[in-house]
Amino acid sequence: MRNMCGICGITSTELSLSSIEEGVARMCGAMTHRGPDDAGFWRFGTTCIGVRRLSVIDPSSAAKQPMTSKDGRICVALNGEIYNFRRLREALAGGGYAFRSRSDTEVLLRLYEEEGDECARFLRGMFAFAIVDAGRRVLLLTRDRLGVKPLYYAPIAGGWAFASELGALVRSGVIRPELDLHSLDLSLSLGFVPGPRTLLKGVKALPPGHRLYITEREASIERWWEMPMAGATRCAEKEIVPRLRGLLEESVELHMISDVPLGVFLSGGLDSSAIVGLMSHQSDKPVRTYSVGFDDAPDVYDERRYASTVAQSFSTRHTEFVLKGSKLVEELPRIVRHLDQPSFDGVNTYLVSQIAKQNGVTVALSGLGADELFGGYDSFRLIPPCWRMSTTWGKLHLTARKTLVTLVSLMLHRSPNMPPERIEKIRRLQWVESPLGLYALARFLLWPEEKWVLYTPQLQAHFRECKADTDILSMLESLVRVGERPWSVLSELEMQVYMGWRTLRDTDTMSMAHSLEVRVPFVDHHVVEFVCGLPPGWERRWGHPKKLLEASLRDVIPAGISGRKKQGFALPMANWMRGELREILEDVLSEESLRRRGIFSPSEVRRLYARFLEGSAYPLIWFLSVLELWFREMLDARHSADT
Repeated sequence: MRNMCGICGITSTELSLSSIEEGVARMCGAMTHRGPDDAGFWRFGTTCIGVRRLSVIDPSSAAKQPMTSKDGRICVALNGEIYNFRRLREALAGGGYAFRSRSDTEVLLRLYEEEGDECARFLRGMFAFAIVDAGRRVLLLTRDRLGVKPLYYAPIAGGWAFASELGALVRSGVIRPELDLHSLDLSLSLGFVPGPRTLLKGVKALPPGHRLYITEREASIERWWEMPMAGATRCAEKEIVPRLRGLLEESVELHMISDVPLGVFLSGGLDSSAIVGLMSHQSDKPVRTYSVGFDDAPDVYDERRYASTVAQSFSTRHTEFVLKGSKLVEELPRIVRHLDQPSFDGVNTYLVSQIAKQNGVTVALSGLGADELFGGYDSFRLIPPCWRMSTTWGKLHLTARKTLVTLVSLMLHRSPNMPPERIEKIRRLQWVESPLGLYALARFLLWPEEKWVLYTPQLQAHFRECKADTDILSMLESLVRVGERPWSVLSELEMQVYMGWRTLRDTDTMSMAHSLEVRVPFVDHHVVEFVCGLPPGWERRWGHPKKLLEASLRDVIPAGISGRKKQGFALPMANWMRGELREILEDVLSEESLRRRGIFSPSEVRRLYARFLEGSAYPLIWFLSVLELWFREMLDARHSADT
């Protein structure tokens, strides 16, 4: 039995047993969408665990969660997929253990009995789990290597609470949601909150590849997995392509295991087309594919013709849908309710997941992760050649950099075809002082200087007084390992920051809002370890790193798809924001709304909004709007178990 679900729990020596049980029941109620098939509870002493379950394989009562050991000493709650559970089961059964179910949860339970805390090292999959060991009097929380499945935790009176969703903790009744202003400051740089921080004071996200030990006296965290350094993969150059192909085939095969209808999000790009091709080679039935398009937006957003080409090549059961801005207006309250943390992304996943679920699919595969791993973004092409030059540029005095940038911006501004956002990026070059500044140039919504003028005088005074460390560049620098080459640094940052703390998080919450499980074969740790461990400089030998992926799938990807310029699955948000969504934006960004919140300067927001209406890029205005909607949902509303 494989479960995509929601897990939660409370352990406390100060709260009453009824408060603990009621808090867990509220959290389970808040995560019904994650597991509409079943709910289960377990209590030992002052610790209570809850699970909401979405059954994917063998929905029998024998696999009910939380699951306890035969002696009742150990309890396990698992959210996720252990793709190698059958192989592990065979090995464990060979030792004489008699399994009671076909459940991967029971495999994890037995594996913990055999291997203890190191059991996660044997798992291949996406998972977040909680194990209560009554003998050791410890609660162990563990998260998968790359952060596909989420897990949050927070201190409470006399103990701790944890849950798969931030919203569940808010609705538990045992924590008081309070905005963390320093996390807010970081989020304005990236357009999302970088972990392990969250927008709520005291609440943290367990980092990928980490585990948390909770006892009556203390809580301690440690890393159990780390991405390999370049050069860790031992492979002759002529073997790289066939070995990668074998790993991709194996990953897709494992990700296809399901007893419920399964499909693919097909954009028509290289990554999703590769998934469709590999699935078609391994399936005796037509693959179900789902694509969306837009009749009220420029062709640049509509990839249906490419998706149709792929669908025809593999004779898939293809379904296309047309999305309109009015649909987003209708769904926006529910999107915000399920958006654990504000992000300027995620809407696309919510809408396409809704479509897939309404058409009978419970599991969907996605090409997410390939761009971060194989260098599909423009930054991989543009930044490495400028790596050393940025250090020289940073040695110039700020005044000199500002003067040069201003002159270039003025010249470019005269060009009628120059996009405003391109000029804005060039203007921001004045703040680039290091190679990481180039990454910031590619990814930041706002630089520190720009954030400062956006705040109210009261918030500026707060930041002056507390002197909190919200230096986003220092945070990024702490993630970079000494000795890594530019391309490896970019890939690692993309996987840890952009993928780990944004795209994977948004994909999980937005798909599970519809009880839909999204699987990501490119994020399989065997594939990631192989590619990240290739010898330094391998990407240069291929001309472009994505060429390695294309070479390994040469016979799979249809003509016209391979080598096509990356487009990405994007919605025509700017069009919709200037149209159907405009009334909502002008409400949440109104002077009355902003003054009531007391965070952003109404005059500065008004200036930014006017620039957006004149043609500037949309992400900042959208993020500011989502922030206010999220504040209303998470901070202002009174929450009960069924909200």
